[in-house]
Amino acid sequence: MRYFIPIFVILVVTVVSIMGFRGDFTENTPLEVFPDMDRQAKFKAQTQNNFYGDNKADRLPVAGTAIRGTALDLNNVFSSEPTFHDNAFLTGKVGEDQWVDKIPDDLPIDMSLMRLGKEKYEIHCSICHGDYGNGKGVMSKFIAVSPRNLSDSSSSTYLEADVKWTDGQIFHAISMGSQSGVMLGLKDKLSPKERWAIVLYVRALQSYVSEATLSASNQKQ
Repeated sequence: MRYFIPIFVILVVTVVSIMGFRGDFTENTPLEVFPDMDRQAKFKAQTQNNFYGDNKADRLPVAGTAIRGTALDLNNVFSSEPTFHDNAFLTGKVGEDQWVDKIPDDLPIDMSLMRLGKEKYEIHCSICHGDYGNGKGVMSKFIAVSPRNLSDSSSSTYLEADVKWTDGQIFHAISMGSQSGVMLGLKDKLSPKERWAIVLYVRALQSYVSEATLSASNQKQ
């Protein structure tokens, strides 16, 4: 016991010297035993970085990558002549409860839009719904709930039983996900144009499946 008090005092002084007085302000550089990433080799937002030719630390997304987050329309945001779309184009709705029947007219329907829809569908949708939209993607073998059959509009498993959705409803489902929560919305990963392109491609899959089914039926007869 005769050494307890000296050892205790030395221990307290050592701990206080290393840890410092928490809450106190000082201009001295503290002794950091565990830095915990207080200082990192990084550039803060809106700072200068001489590594790049434009001397900007903030970088635009890499072209051709699947964007995560909400910066989906940077070219339009920074354009001198930005394009402003109406509510139907952005939400798939006309008014509060009325869905858009067809893809909005201000979006030209051509092969480039179809190719865009095919590309985005294969990246974000085919893993569950399958390459042909029949609900037999890779994930259908591992999840308890079977992905919906999108390709056959006459099927009772198409989106909702005995209900053929409009283009606006499909657009909304892609944007917000399913009501059951199994499918997550893609509005933070796909621009409105890309979502409409997927709608166009889904309609093309339905047309292809219908024609193939009718052809097979005629051959049997």
